[in-house]
Amino acid sequence: MENFFKKNKILILILTGAFLASLAYSFYFRIELAVDARAYDNIAKNIIAGNGYREDLGGDIAQDNAITRVGPLYEFTLAGSYKIFGYHYEAVWILQALLHALTAWLLYLTCLLIFSANEKRKTIALLAAGIFAFYPDLIEISAMLMTETLYLFFVCLLFYVFFYYFSRPDKWRLALALGLIFGLAVLARPPVLFLAPVIIFLFWSKKKWLPLALCLIVLFLVFAPWTIRNYLTYGEIMPFGAAGNYNFWIGNWHGGDGEQNPQPFHAVFASTHATKEINSESMRQFKLFLREHPFEFLKLTALRVIKYFSIARPMGWWFYQAGIGQLLFVFSSALASIILFIFSLGGAIKAFMLREEKLNYLLALTIFTPLIIFVTVVETRYRFQIYPLLAIFAGYYMVDFYKMKHLDKYFWPAAVVILTNGFLDLILSWDKFKERIFKFF
Repeated sequence: MENFFKKNKILILILTGAFLASLAYSFYFRIELAVDARAYDNIAKNIIAGNGYREDLGGDIAQDNAITRVGPLYEFTLAGSYKIFGYHYEAVWILQALLHALTAWLLYLTCLLIFSANEKRKTIALLAAGIFAFYPDLIEISAMLMTETLYLFFVCLLFYVFFYYFSRPDKWRLALALGLIFGLAVLARPPVLFLAPVIIFLFWSKKKWLPLALCLIVLFLVFAPWTIRNYLTYGEIMPFGAAGNYNFWIGNWHGGDGEQNPQPFHAVFASTHATKEINSESMRQFKLFLREHPFEFLKLTALRVIKYFSIARPMGWWFYQAGIGQLLFVFSSALASIILFIFSLGGAIKAFMLREEKLNYLLALTIFTPLIIFVTVVETRYRFQIYPLLAIFAGYYMVDFYKMKHLDKYFWPAAVVILTNGFLDLILSWDKFKERIFKFF
């Protein structure tokens, strides 16, 4: 045991630091519940009270907002915490701090699998885990009652099992595990579903038809109870809830900016119609927008791509901070995004040039991750799913960076692309940035 700690002391320091940083942030700020967090809390309380998956008991369940929230895995996890430890946010903060540290550990293990033939694999893994563990945005979100920390845990567990199966395709039990974890990740936040083509291609490329069938069967079984419940409640097949359809409408309307900024007409319709009607109207409006304003849709899609990768969109604008403290957090978040985006793009270019199979799969996962965001709505926290993948590429690039006597051919293209994109976003959204930044002066 002593030898284990000696060999892994840096990893242990990283994981302990991640846990303590998350815990300290949670207990210091004690962030009050608002908007989504308050909704998740209400749903969890209704679950343990025996009222079912509902946000508000004052009206018809057909118009209840619970089904439009991302879930249901986080809400049930929250309910489990309340049931076991009582209605104490402290228990949730501890759980999420632990999940944050475990996610960094999973990222470390995933790197060891991806770079198994690289003599510097452990250093790459430590760098990736460290970047993820101490990324300001991820520490902040772990202090809130939000889905992201649990979601990232399952996403990184999915990546780990994916590359584990890549190395051991004859172990059919891994296919079962992949289907189970994939299903749970989607129940936490549905956008991860769009990684399905990459996962299916892995089975197809290795001609593992039975493991593929087992994986899909388990995935179906994970969704079955929630899908059946929604059909019995709303009379409609909704395996992923109703949040997705609504986002197509919110992000795509004439005069919109592609962000999650619902207009009064969205809110009025949502508050006066049943979930089934909101679902159908959202897709009707989206299709109508595509038909009548195709070039505006392309413009909004391009804007979403720019905003998604923009270093000018740090976290830190939450309600609980103000003044110099908020300014410092915004600065640290922006600096972290500059480092992550530039070095990860450098690593991605390097990986692309090498044409190594595992790195190709890593690139594919990275490319597929943001696609659904590009056609719906973009927010800074919606890009968290790509951060573990970017951390891996950043670690891969950083491992030899300190030895370079001059900046190599991958760094300058990456720096120019990322900085130019951030500057372009700043110019295009100047009024919004000016409103936020100048409040500090």
